[in-house]
Amino acid sequence: MDGFEGFVLWAGELTDERSFRFLSAIIPDQEAMMTKNGLLVTVSGEALFEVNKAVHERKEILGAQVHTHPTNAYHSSTDDAFPMVTLLGALSVVIPDFAVNAPKDIESWAWYRLSRKGKWDLVGDETRIEIE
Repeated sequence: MDGFEGFVLWAGELTDERSFRFLSAIIPDQEAMMTKNGLLVTVSGEALFEVNKAVHERKEILGAQVHTHPTNAYHSSTDDAFPMVTLLGALSVVIPDFAVNAPKDIESWAWYRLSRKGKWDLVGDETRIEIE
């Protein structure tokens, strides 16, 4: 849908104490909306249950949430308050410009890590993220 945000979840496995390997991408059933306060994507409880069921059947863990923004990539207060992935250490990736230039604009993506409940920290240089 043009002009609306989109949401995808990445799942995978812990490979050791400090590493996570993403193995699958899941696009949950979602509703994109435009409100007076901006754009919003919602995922129903039933859709989230189906995601968790699929991840469990694959013996994977939800490790990241990825969504688009219409302009700059940043973590909004809504992103902070209503994450779909709640694993400490999980990633939240925001892709600018509705991802029309992805992945060649990866340098402009915003990468955050969940450090504690409700606290997403911008990923620093000490974190190595490899995309194959």
